[in-house]
Amino acid sequence: MEENSLSDNDINKKKGSKKPVFITQNPTMKDLLGKVRQVAKTKATLLISGENGTGKEVLAQLVHYHSNRSENELVAINCGAIPSELVESELFGHEKGAFTGAHARKEGCFELAHKSTLFLDEIGEMPKSVQVKLLRAVELGSFRRVGGKEEVNVDISLISATNKVLFDQVQSGSFREDLFYRLNVIELYVPPLRHRKEDIPLLVDFYKSHFVENYGIEEIVFSEEIMEMFLSYDWPGNVRELKNIVERSVVLADGEEVTPDVIPSRIHRGENIYPVSKGSAYDKIIQIPIGTSLEEIERKVIDHTLYSVDNNKTEAAKILGFSRKTLHNKLTKYEAEKEAQESTS
Repeated sequence: MEENSLSDNDINKKKGSKKPVFITQNPTMKDLLGKVRQVAKTKATLLISGENGTGKEVLAQLVHYHSNRSENELVAINCGAIPSELVESELFGHEKGAFTGAHARKEGCFELAHKSTLFLDEIGEMPKSVQVKLLRAVELGSFRRVGGKEEVNVDISLISATNKVLFDQVQSGSFREDLFYRLNVIELYVPPLRHRKEDIPLLVDFYKSHFVENYGIEEIVFSEEIMEMFLSYDWPGNVRELKNIVERSVVLADGEEVTPDVIPSRIHRGENIYPVSKGSAYDKIIQIPIGTSLEEIERKVIDHTLYSVDNNKTEAAKILGFSRKTLHNKLTKYEAEKEAQESTS
C-alpha cells in the first residue's frame, strides 16, 4: 500500500510535520506517485488534470512536500472562487489607492509564494483578461502589483490544476494557447475512482477510522453488502464523494454495523451512466449499462448534455430536440424527485 495524501487536512506542511497521505494499491496511481517525486526535484511547471474530487490538490501538496521548498508554506488559490474583477489583485497584489477599497498595499499570492510553491486550482476559470499577465509573470518571474510601477521579482514553483480539457478551451478561444503550453510543461492526469476501484476498501477503512476517532464513536463495520454496493457504484464525485458517504455512514449508523438504510438511494440504484473518459476525445460519449430504464437514460442524457454546453439550457434544448420549456419542465420534475428521495433516505 502506497502512501500519499488523500486527507484534506494537513495542507500546508513544514518538514518534521505529518506527511500527506495518499492511499492506493492501483498500479497507475503508484506510477503517478513516482512521477510526483521526480517532478518535485525540479522547478518544472506542472499541470494536474482530472475530474472533481480525484485528489488534484492533494497531489500538489505532495509535490511541494517532496520538494526542497517544503520548509515554506504552499500557497493555494482557487481561480474559480474569486470574482473576476479581483483575480489580478489576488494574484499580484495591489498598491494603496489602486482602486476603491484599496486602503493599504497588499501582497498577492505570487509574492506570498516566494521561495515556495504556488498552486493555482481551477486554472480553466482564469479570466481571459488576466491570462496574459499570468503568462508574463510565469515567463519572467516578475510582475507589477495593481496600480504599481515597481517590478517585483519572485522565485516560485508553479502548479496548476483543472477539471476541464484546457486544449478544448484553447480551441474555443476561452484560454490562451501560449499560456496553455507554458503551464503544461509536465501534465499529470489523476484517474477517476471508477478506474481504480481496488482502492475503495482501503479508502473506506481509512476514512472510517478517521471519523470514528474524530467523533468519538465506537468502532463500526461496513458489511459485505455495503461494500459490494460501493464497488458497484461509479462515484461521479470520486474520492470526495466517497469520503462524505463514509462520514454520513459513521454518524448515522445505529449499532456496530453500517446498514443499507443509511446509504443514499442513488448508490442503491447504482447510477452508473457517465462519460467513457472525461478529458479525452471520448468525453462526449456516455456508457449505459444494460437494464437501465428509459426514464433514467433520458435524465442522464439531459444532465450530460447540459454539462457539455456549460449549462446553457437553450443550447441543450436545441441539441436534444426539445423546446426550452419542455427541458425546464423535465428539470423541475427531476429536482422534485431528487428532493423526495433525499427526504426519505
